[in-house]
Amino acid sequence: MTTLSRNLLLPVALIAVLSGCSADADPDTAAPAPAAAPPSAMTSAEPTAAPSPTPTGTVIEVGYAGGEVTGVGPRVEVPLGETVVFRMTSDVVQEVHIHGYDLYVDLPAGGTGEVEFTADIPGSFELELHGSGQPITQLRVA
Repeated sequence: MTTLSRNLLLPVALIAVLSGCSADADPDTAAPAPAAAPPSAMTSAEPTAAPSPTPTGTVIEVGYAGGEVTGVGPRVEVPLGETVVFRMTSDVVQEVHIHGYDLYVDLPAGGTGEVEFTADIPGSFELELHGSGQPITQLRVA
């Protein structure tokens, strides 16, 4: 190898080593170098946090026995964005339909059915026993 060839190969090899370049490296799996944060982000006294959901939400508990709905009034109001848990017991096999959200809850005879959802559609929606059409309550989301 001539002196000229060695002088040209040395800088190329040095650049390859310093840049972490490899013939076997897959460019899709190589980790990108972390970007430097602006000085204001590094010196911020207040950490930023993602908003958290309402810790409790609204639980609607309903009973159905002897053809009568119990445990809930004619209307339940919840704030927009609230987590809602609808829980119902029944003495007979039933299916509950939550209109507007198009949710169904199967109720086994002598058992409990439950569904959890986010009240993210504003308005008033009927909860009914699907087979008989008997109303349970109105869900008002505002």
